[in-house]
Amino acid sequence: MAFAPLYAAGLGALVVAAFAFGRKDAQAFSPRGPLAWFALLAVMFAFVALRYGMGPLTWVSLGALGHGVGAGLLVGAAGLAVVGSRVRGRADALKSEAPRSIDEGVAALRRGETPHWGVYRGRLGASDSVTSPGGVVCAFYEAEVRSVRVDGSKGALLSVERAYAPLLQIKGEKTEAALSFSPRLLLAPQQTRPCLLGMPAEAGSANVPVEGLPAEEALSYERVGKLGEACLVVGELRPGPVRGVYELRGRQGGPAMVILGNPGESTGSQLSRRAWRLFAAAGGLTVAAAWMFAS
Repeated sequence: MAFAPLYAAGLGALVVAAFAFGRKDAQAFSPRGPLAWFALLAVMFAFVALRYGMGPLTWVSLGALGHGVGAGLLVGAAGLAVVGSRVRGRADALKSEAPRSIDEGVAALRRGETPHWGVYRGRLGASDSVTSPGGVVCAFYEAEVRSVRVDGSKGALLSVERAYAPLLQIKGEKTEAALSFSPRLLLAPQQTRPCLLGMPAEAGSANVPVEGLPAEEALSYERVGKLGEACLVVGELRPGPVRGVYELRGRQGGPAMVILGNPGESTGSQLSRRAWRLFAAAGGLTVAAAWMFAS
């Protein structure tokens, strides 16, 4: 009975988490660190409850619990293997062929050739523009606004901001293609720019946290896609839903990978190492699942 308030608090926290992280924008603006700590505390709470013979873990046998954990490990290994294969496919495309221009790809489609999976080069365009906290007018940006420290290190996190135009495009000399974009598949160098908190948004600064406060100096650590900037896109160029319109997408119609300011070959090697790490993690989870099933 002494643990009853803790169980009630735990259930309340789960309900709050379900509503909070069920929103569409929750994954884009939620830090991953607190989620990892929450999962660790949940596991420790479950083991404490098991130690004193209480909680839902006592309703199943240890053998069934081990098999359930093994099945979960297998599911995780399968997910890592799928992600690793996708990363490996992008790496092979970057390392195996030279980028072709959007004009060449569109010309091939007009000749009746099948959609091509590979690397395309062009310039970034957008239907509208957004302004980063550092004052750069661009097609999209991701920024961490932090306080200024005297020693030059990163200060306290003040805000995390992300925005992009509704429609992104890759433009060539004569043609263009709509881009299926996701911030998760963006490779771009991070740049540090000064900004002011408390300035009006139309001045190109971050949003005002509280009205009436004086402007505060800060630093914006941001990745920016400038309008007209040269870029590489790893994806499939294919005809769009309307005749004469073309689009760049990833596998199974997902988002394509956008690379800014990085050579394609070195990025391909980097992605290859990431894919092998994912495969190694999937292998480790498979071995752990086999041990759980055998025990």
